[in-house]
Amino acid sequence: MSSMTLLGTGTCQIEYERRASSVLLELDQTPILFDCGHGIAQRLLEVGVRHHQLSHIILSHFHPDHVSDLIPILQAGAWSQRDPRGSDLHIYGPAGVQRLIDGLMQLFGPRSFQQPGYQVLVHEITTERFSIGNYHFEFLSLPPAGNHGLRFQWGNKTYAITGDSHFHAQEIDLLKNSDLAIIDAGHISDAEIVELAVATQARHIICSHLYRTLDGPQLQHEARQRGYNGTLQVGYDLLSFTL
Repeated sequence: MSSMTLLGTGTCQIEYERRASSVLLELDQTPILFDCGHGIAQRLLEVGVRHHQLSHIILSHFHPDHVSDLIPILQAGAWSQRDPRGSDLHIYGPAGVQRLIDGLMQLFGPRSFQQPGYQVLVHEITTERFSIGNYHFEFLSLPPAGNHGLRFQWGNKTYAITGDSHFHAQEIDLLKNSDLAIIDAGHISDAEIVELAVATQARHIICSHLYRTLDGPQLQHEARQRGYNGTLQVGYDLLSFTL
């Protein structure tokens, strides 16, 4: 079985009900993490994925609320007495991800994060497409924060995740005609959320990365009035979909 779970739908804000931005993909039971902001190491436990079972982490960009739980995940792999890591950890991201990981290794010391029985392998993505084994992804630039959105096909459906984003043509292209889209609704207005739904006609849009409270039914109503044929939903932590 394959699934997509919103581990965190929040931001840099420290909130009881929301952790920072992260989406867990489980493709043929292979866990792949897209972003890992604060609180996500704990959220993984809540959905039954222990840190040493996670071999692939994709970073959309380098804002702290998208990368900060790299530190506990890396340290637990090296020093946890309950679940020590025994297999390689692959970290993917845009240009600069090698410098990020090297900086952490230099600051804390390599033995804080890595042991002889495995490697931390960094993959800088410099093209619009990359693969993890047999799984193929588009990794598309979404200005202005150096962010990248993820788009992929599974079965006969298309999925898209924006990470951070603003309302612009690149975001519309990423989401257009997708079956399920997880969008950054914190950096755009309610009117822009509606416009994004109308312009992309994504069949199911989940609003995430939330700084404010959204009125989901009102957004759905306004989008429907403008000709949107899909479903708009306000996301919450641990919301999950079967792919």
